[in-house]
Amino acid sequence: MTPEQKLNYETYRVMVDAVLVDIRPYLKSEGEMMLGSLLAQAMVKNQLITEEHTQLKKGYNDLCKANDEMRNLIFELSKKQKDLNGYYSKKFNRIQKKLP
Repeated sequence: MTPEQKLNYETYRVMVDAVLVDIRPYLKSEGEMMLGSLLAQAMVKNQLITEEHTQLKKGYNDLCKANDEMRNLIFELSKKQKDLNGYYSKKFNRIQKKLP
């Protein structure tokens, strides 16, 4: 295990233990304690997944916004390119008409 993974595992254990502290008074038998531990792990994992989902959703929204901005920029550049192409095409046509 790398130090980062160990830190994450230790943090995870602390979070599970914090949940267990709240539900331990309601657990009477050894079987309930085991189920309580599993419940605490599920609650922590659910919270971690929820946080990750929120971060991913924010990142997705940022990407969508950047994509929309890029599309608008490409559209504006295309319009400008079309205008310039038309302008220079007229100029070249005039030059060709003046040539024998």
